[in-house]
Amino acid sequence: MPNRASKGRKIFIMKKNYFYLFEIVLLAMLSIAFVSCGDDDEEVADDVDTTPITMIAGKDKVITGADTISTSNRFVAYGTKNTVHAWHVGEATLLVNGKKSIKITVDPLYYLYDDPICMWGCSMDYVKQNQKQGKINSKSTSNILIYDNAGGATLLAYSFENDKLVSVMTFVSTNHTSTLADYLGERYLLLPMYEGDKTRFFGMDALDTDDAKTSVLMDLADTKTWTVFYTNAQKTTRSNISNSKIKEDLKALLVQ
Repeated sequence: MPNRASKGRKIFIMKKNYFYLFEIVLLAMLSIAFVSCGDDDEEVADDVDTTPITMIAGKDKVITGADTISTSNRFVAYGTKNTVHAWHVGEATLLVNGKKSIKITVDPLYYLYDDPICMWGCSMDYVKQNQKQGKINSKSTSNILIYDNAGGATLLAYSFENDKLVSVMTFVSTNHTSTLADYLGERYLLLPMYEGDKTRFFGMDALDTDDAKTSVLMDLADTKTWTVFYTNAQKTTRSNISNSKIKEDLKALLVQ
């Protein structure tokens, strides 16, 4: 008969083998759990709907399955965790979770008048072919093309040098002040300019001057009329747009 010591060694060995087996099973279970978690992460990324989206400026949208959202153009739209914020009119590409691309178009809520043609350097004929609102005013010349009643703008004028578009100006009634501010705010980053007791609003269609194409200046012509002056952002600063001779010449012509 085996003695007690022999039995004890056998029991110890059996327990030791049992614990080894238990550890192996536990490691296997943990491995499966980690693989499952990895698969879930992939499924989350794969669950992101990449269908192009259209939003109204100023609105937010939750992207299902998103943990992070980056954008190709923060002026148009930007992300916070799983939510995209539509900021200004335009188009951009969202990158969700660093993997999935979604095209986004931000449309305006306000349509005071059709966006003027701001293709700097284009010809007068091009503007005539593409300006749909308003009727050509008899004051138009070889360098200035004027339209009456272009949507909510009582006057819209295109200015040319050597048959190349250099600026645009609209005249809008102060009855539309709130709508005009919202209309421009959806399309441009507007900032106040203080000059003595006078306040003007300068804006551009980008966050960075290097990326901007158009600059605008919203200014009171008189107690009844706002003017909005559009020009090439790459040839304009906040100071020189305020003192632009073209702007003043246009204003003098149109208020006659």
